[in-house]
Amino acid sequence: MSNVNRAIPPTIQPIEPFSLPTPRRETLGNGVPVFFFDNPSLDLIHILLQVRTGSLHQPAKHICNFAYTLLRESHPTLSPEETSEKIDYYGTNVSVNVGMDCVQIMISVPKKNIPDILPIIADFLINPLYRPDNLRIMQDKEIKNLAYNIQKNDYCSWRIMWREMLGDVFPAVSEYSTPETLNAVTTSQLKEFHRRSFCAENLSLFVTGNTDAHTEAQIRDIWSAVPHGERTSQLPFVTLPENRERVFHETMPDSLQTSIVLCCLSIGYNDPKRTGFSVLNTLTGGYFSSRLMQNLRERQGLTYGVVSSNTFFGNQSVFSVSSDVNADRTQEAIDACFEELKRLQNEPVQEDELQVVKNYMAGQQLRSADTSVNAMQKFAYWHRFGLDETEMFRYLTDIKNITAEEIQHLAKTHFEYNNFTQITVGRYLSTK
Repeated sequence: MSNVNRAIPPTIQPIEPFSLPTPRRETLGNGVPVFFFDNPSLDLIHILLQVRTGSLHQPAKHICNFAYTLLRESHPTLSPEETSEKIDYYGTNVSVNVGMDCVQIMISVPKKNIPDILPIIADFLINPLYRPDNLRIMQDKEIKNLAYNIQKNDYCSWRIMWREMLGDVFPAVSEYSTPETLNAVTTSQLKEFHRRSFCAENLSLFVTGNTDAHTEAQIRDIWSAVPHGERTSQLPFVTLPENRERVFHETMPDSLQTSIVLCCLSIGYNDPKRTGFSVLNTLTGGYFSSRLMQNLRERQGLTYGVVSSNTFFGNQSVFSVSSDVNADRTQEAIDACFEELKRLQNEPVQEDELQVVKNYMAGQQLRSADTSVNAMQKFAYWHRFGLDETEMFRYLTDIKNITAEEIQHLAKTHFEYNNFTQITVGRYLSTK
């Protein structure tokens, strides 16, 4: 039997900054950059296509999501059923993630099956045939999802947030989804959006696994066929008017709870203060022992969970604090949130608390890149912002060196009460 006393935690080992291995970089004949992350022990080849587009770039609501979600069902000669049979037969997985300013397509395929399945996948990615019947099925599904979601407090609070944060700059995202906006999507809109966005100028390719010269040649041949087009323009900067409304409430009369979102526009991913702000965010509500969790959950019992986060897009982000609370304690919870934000402005964080957060964040960063697939995905995210594998070293170094005074200064700069928009959805019973 082991003599380890599990009541005694192991000694915490400091994490020294380091860089991820440098991938092999090539450029295809059409200009598409390719990054190879070698892993001789991984015969399941992972191919990540990153497209410089997203919902913030679409000309009308839903276009980007429909155009990329329907790709798998839009092979130019095979039916959706035949395409699925081929993908399943060759042990392959294709997933699509549509973001605000980026679309990612992940393909996982056994190395030996690349010659058989990759050309089929490339056909529907490069030359999709959007069929009215498939569009209609997706529209009906999304209309049913919408009818369900608009009964949920948290969904309604988030859509108010994006309406207020993005406003008139991105109406194709900020306006509310309705059955009418969903039914307005046409196959010609999808075809045109795909043509403009899925081009060599907008594509980056990332590959990991046990590739060899033959496998890599097949991958090059496939993606060299992506046509040229026009690079998607940079997103415009959002500013909010000083005299805007800052408090919004939507009533759900039968709800026992209220969803709360406190939000403001914040720094971009390339901002030099971004890592420091990440430390501040983690302290605030970014992990289970955060200030907000300790106050709202542990001390006051106002909620099961409260979280703060940054959602990055373009050269900006939206910082938000969100929670669900009992309706009769809504104002109490809002006050408690602002109390913690104010405390971070007025009091330097204690060194022991700051060190716990530093250890947590460094550990999370290591776990986010602990396999070649994760490291590839991490690199791909950095690549979106013009960064490379050395970002790991910079990030860990900045976390290690951040001071309590810097955290307090960031809180004073970004946590001003009047910066925030307050959103509540539910049966809001104010105690004031």
